[in-house]
Amino acid sequence: MISKEKTVSDIGDDGNRVLLLGAKPEDSLTALRDLGARVTCVATPRHAAALRKHGLVDRVLVVEDPMDAEQVLLGLARHGIGLDEFDVITSALEHGLVTAAVIGTSCGARCLPVPVAVLLRDKHAQKTALRRAGVPLARSAVFVQPEELTDAVAEVGGLPVVVKPPSGAGAQDTRALRTDDDVAVWQKEHGAGPWVCEEFVSGDELHLDGAVRDGKVVDVCVSRYFQNQITALDGALNGSVALQPAQDEARYTRARHLVQTTADTLGFTDGVFHLEAFEQADGSLVFGECAGRIAGGRIDRTVLLTRGIDLHRHWAASVLGAPAPARAEASDDDLFGWVTLNTPPGRVLSMPTLDEIRARKGVVDAELKLKVGSVMTRLQTTTTRAGRAVVRGTSAADVESVAADVAAWFQQAARSDTGS
Repeated sequence: MISKEKTVSDIGDDGNRVLLLGAKPEDSLTALRDLGARVTCVATPRHAAALRKHGLVDRVLVVEDPMDAEQVLLGLARHGIGLDEFDVITSALEHGLVTAAVIGTSCGARCLPVPVAVLLRDKHAQKTALRRAGVPLARSAVFVQPEELTDAVAEVGGLPVVVKPPSGAGAQDTRALRTDDDVAVWQKEHGAGPWVCEEFVSGDELHLDGAVRDGKVVDVCVSRYFQNQITALDGALNGSVALQPAQDEARYTRARHLVQTTADTLGFTDGVFHLEAFEQADGSLVFGECAGRIAGGRIDRTVLLTRGIDLHRHWAASVLGAPAPARAEASDDDLFGWVTLNTPPGRVLSMPTLDEIRARKGVVDAELKLKVGSVMTRLQTTTTRAGRAVVRGTSAADVESVAADVAAWFQQAARSDTGS
């Protein structure tokens, strides 16, 4: 069904008529609206209800999967909406990048070029392109059947390795295999792929977030995960701290160079990026992967508080071809981070309230995804959570200590029907 709040004639023809695939994140929708965009959003039934309630878009088109090109096109046709009604076709979600590019290219709308969208999504294709450009990164091999993993391990230089889907997100189905027994267990538990087997890279995992416009990196924030993301599914502290350039000038210089080289190689000229890299003992960076979207967690908030970079406004401006936004005011002294809050697995019987979380020392803000009666699943991706907190400290170590304290307190205070 499509909402009838506004008609096609209401939307007008001012170059800002946007077809948006997917209803998240809401801050990005708000940024589009603030720049004068008229948005038709293709959303799931659940997300459509929230969009109508909050008035975030002009029209809502409901399909089962907004990331499926056929469903999007059939849905538009079903309601008599032509592609020529849109100037821009885009998605703020990783899984929607290629679909938006394909549909946009088919009708001449402003969109990501299809080859760029593909390189931003497929990790093996991305690394192949960057390896040819001389960027330091892990060796990788593609395989399909579980029994082919043994040959793939040998191809990348032996154990340890990381195995993942080529176009996954949130570390879903991503595992580090360190022994022959690990390989055997993985082969028994998994079916046909395709899969990517990568050489294991050590070092602290950083994430670099910002924007590129007209082929140039215009803003970047360097952050460090508290623990490498491969360990998050095993219960490690899941979050990061954003770093100040004044305190990490050399690290920022290396980060900007890596991002610019990556953008040049992938042909990514306009948009936001979330790039992960591993910092070696000598300070050099080994490329991990790069996404053309706003990062998950509360990275958007910590980047804004630390560096004044509004990733949502940057994304909206790049989508519409508007000038890059100016930086907001930010702290010159304090550092900010975010951390995932989890309850024990099971149906939640009780857990701290938002006010109780915000009252903890060093907590700037918090959000809850679950409520009493919801089910906390076992960790499946890095986005599995009961909630998140944004924290403040005077140093990176201080931020990590505050984050660890609030995460441990939250889990100990919460009760579920299968946990203590």
